[in-house]
Amino acid sequence: MKNILALFILFVSVSVTHAQQSFFEALEANGENAVYEGFGGGRSRPAIKVSIQRTAGGIPVGFTGEPVTEDWGSIGQTELSDYGRMDHYPLPMNMKHTYTNDGYVVIDNMIFVVDNIPNEGLPTFENVTAIYLLKKEAQDNQDGTKKGKKKKGGLLSKMKNKLGNAGQNSVQKYVKSVNIEQIFADYVTAMKAKQDAYTLTPKDKMDMTAIKAARDAGDEEIKKYNDSIRKTPEYKKLKEHQARMARMESNNIVTLKNNTGRTIYVGTSGSRNRGTKINAGDTARWDCSTDGYLQSETVSGGSYNYSSTNRRVYSSNAGCGSTVSIN
Repeated sequence: MKNILALFILFVSVSVTHAQQSFFEALEANGENAVYEGFGGGRSRPAIKVSIQRTAGGIPVGFTGEPVTEDWGSIGQTELSDYGRMDHYPLPMNMKHTYTNDGYVVIDNMIFVVDNIPNEGLPTFENVTAIYLLKKEAQDNQDGTKKGKKKKGGLLSKMKNKLGNAGQNSVQKYVKSVNIEQIFADYVTAMKAKQDAYTLTPKDKMDMTAIKAARDAGDEEIKKYNDSIRKTPEYKKLKEHQARMARMESNNIVTLKNNTGRTIYVGTSGSRNRGTKINAGDTARWDCSTDGYLQSETVSGGSYNYSSTNRRVYSSNAGCGSTVSIN
């Protein structure tokens, strides 16, 4: 009985600690160059690859989230800019633009885009405008297979004007399977208490001085760090691996070219989520093993709705590694 109790206490302790990871601790735990899928503004957002920005001394000072395939949808913030700031060092809960007060909170496998983060007080879930979910968790929930207790009147009802309710992608399915509002509230409350209880060490003060120096140095500091990383054997192996993966991926991707003279959307069969947007004359990457269908776009109550039609513009495995025109 004593051993069981000890294990239970250990489990609770580990769980609470994990839930109170700081901004960069959570990003690091999810992995460098991790891919996240997003939803906000009534539609899916492009998948992003997240990288942590560091000073030449290795201190994390910011992050970037760049779209994997699209040409829009990047996110990010950095201490090395004029207005980007963490709310605490070394235990940041959020990063925001100090002029607009818009920023980000990272909780375990999720990145929250949050408006109006106050200088005093806590960020609120009502101001969340988008959520990005680590791709592994998003895939686990793509078919609604991950179980969890759903909260009535939760995310989609309270935030329909911000996150929207046009169909359900994997991110929506995930956040509906957990008590997302409670997770957010518990995290910011616990992190604020952790920050308030923390006493700066001499090393923390040295790091803060180094961050300010890096900010003053600007791009040269970032270049110095990136150059030092590129010289390592690990980086060279990584680039070789990425090159191999790119060659493999080129055989699984088809490029769709829009020759219709107007903006179009291409989705999978029967999809009611917004598909891949292709402006007139532009191109977009598409999974060559998947049929692509032209989508219709309608507006209802201020929201844009998308639905795949019966017009197939690409047949699976018909153009892998090549360009297919849509006329």
